[in-house]
Amino acid sequence: MTWAVSVPVDGADGGGEHFTVATEEDVDRLVALLRRPEAGEGSIQSENGASVLDVLVQNDYGYLLFSGEEAYVYSVGHPDSPAGESEGGFPAGSGVSIDRFRAALVEFVTSGGRLPSAVEWRDS
Repeated sequence: MTWAVSVPVDGADGGGEHFTVATEEDVDRLVALLRRPEAGEGSIQSENGASVLDVLVQNDYGYLLFSGEEAYVYSVGHPDSPAGESEGGFPAGSGVSIDRFRAALVEFVTSGGRLPSAVEWRDS
């Protein structure tokens, strides 16, 4: 299964980067894009929208918000991680290391959109 990704760049409404993600290499491309200072909150979703993973990288932390039939939850991250500044917002303490962030993205993409177990989750 492939997943559609959208990441606004430089605050471009409707603009930015749009591509599909299906492999670990695709995830690496996404993580590199999200680490750019001008990148905003991204969204990974299936064609039917059954599972969505909103993603953000700021201050060397990765932020995750999963919404699907299973749950609507934020990642549990380092307690010192600041709130992720984005349109949707991510609470303080929800930023995880980039390695764990990448692992969660790979798991989401390769599991058919299931809630990744690479990170812990809390209700939104």
